[in-house]
Amino acid sequence: MNRLMFVDFHDAPIHGKLQIEAEPGYKGYFHYHQGIELLYVHQGDGSVILDQNVYPIEPGTLFLFQPYQLHYVKASTESATYVRSIIHFEPNTLQTALQSFGSLAVALKRIWRERLTTQVFRGFGNRHPAEPLYRYYGELLEQATPEGRLSLLAALLTQLLVFLDAEGAYPQDKSPAVSRSASHTESILEWIEKHFDKPFKLEELASDLHLSKYHVSRLFREETGHTVTDYLLARRIQEACLLLISSDRSVEEIGAKVGWPIPSHFSSQFRKWVGCTPSQYRGKQSILLQQNADTPI
Repeated sequence: MNRLMFVDFHDAPIHGKLQIEAEPGYKGYFHYHQGIELLYVHQGDGSVILDQNVYPIEPGTLFLFQPYQLHYVKASTESATYVRSIIHFEPNTLQTALQSFGSLAVALKRIWRERLTTQVFRGFGNRHPAEPLYRYYGELLEQATPEGRLSLLAALLTQLLVFLDAEGAYPQDKSPAVSRSASHTESILEWIEKHFDKPFKLEELASDLHLSKYHVSRLFREETGHTVTDYLLARRIQEACLLLISSDRSVEEIGAKVGWPIPSHFSSQFRKWVGCTPSQYRGKQSILLQQNADTPI
């Protein structure tokens, strides 16, 4: 499965789907994408894994995912209806359009390039009129032309940036863990973050966390719906993608740096997860970055 969600920002620098209801049995996966994502939860419960933390899904919460940031949304669609609104946008293009709007340009730069103290805004819908705003634009988008959709999404996104700017210093979320199992899962995620570039042994992970291999595997699957290996591979591929577009290192060097010292193994795993070879990915991203830099919103 392709774990890198490609969004075509060349023809449209903003994409959005408002008030989407997930089908029963909906299953997400660890993934990342090249633009910023704003995910607003209207209804539902479950959990979101982001930066080695596990956060509960609660109505009225806004989640902000930065470019190439590994995350996973696990909604409990069997027990509750999961409804969300999603906006993806290419920040480089939008930055040009916002240069004349001082505080908004600063807010965009902050959520794009800075290390945020939180990316989970609980009670966002209580502090800001998010619900009526999504309903209003959702109704307009149903009747809009493709050109009209882009204008409407740009207006909605600008308003959301105003709300994010009003959030101020982004206070630290003090309690991301929601249960004992979530706490163990976070420990597993932190361990992988420190060791993903080295040969992986489940026995070593379990020993370091003072748990049995069975316990580690069971806890992680219960919380995320996926295996520890799933996350490890997703994290390696994510790091490889970042290095391919941000450095001049050879494909072989990058493979070794992310935990695949055998070039053919790195290439086959990358193709399996991303859908192309590392060299093809580097070439495509170079072209897309240049196109987006030259295209006004």
